[in-house]
Amino acid sequence: ECKIYKYLGLMVDNRLKFDFHTDYIKKKIHKRIGAMYRGSSLLPIKYRKMFANSLVLPHFDYLDTIYGRASKTKLHELDILYKKVAKIALGVEKTESSINVYRDMKWLPLHLRRQVHLSSYMFKILKGESPSNFINKFSYISGGSRDGTSCNLYTPKSKNLK
Repeated sequence: ECKIYKYLGLMVDNRLKFDFHTDYIKKKIHKRIGAMYRGSSLLPIKYRKMFANSLVLPHFDYLDTIYGRASKTKLHELDILYKKVAKIALGVEKTESSINVYRDMKWLPLHLRRQVHLSSYMFKILKGESPSNFINKFSYISGGSRDGTSCNLYTPKSKNLK
């Protein structure tokens, strides 16, 4: 029996928890944080921001619609790293307000980034702009009202799982 399986960069354990995956992301990001920190005195802010956006941010974004269901503790650990990357890129103190740092980096807070990615993904499914095997998994049901407030996304139950 395999306890952890890596598929397309996603680390999944036999209980479908994402603890190993978030630890894997943290390990990769820590390496880049070390490089950013060592080069922070040599590089101007423009290039530190570029480094953070191109070499660190994709690790937070990749598969975040999937691992976004990880435990709050693990997601909080990623939030801390996300803030650390932004603060090193800007060269500000550790005590600087995260809101100001995100504004200067032109980033959303990490939990909102995940929500935007998930919303965008679901929008593509509803509009038929995703692969057909995803489109067939969901159907859009209106509650019959004209205001659209009672619309739901329906997931049909599998016949195999009763």
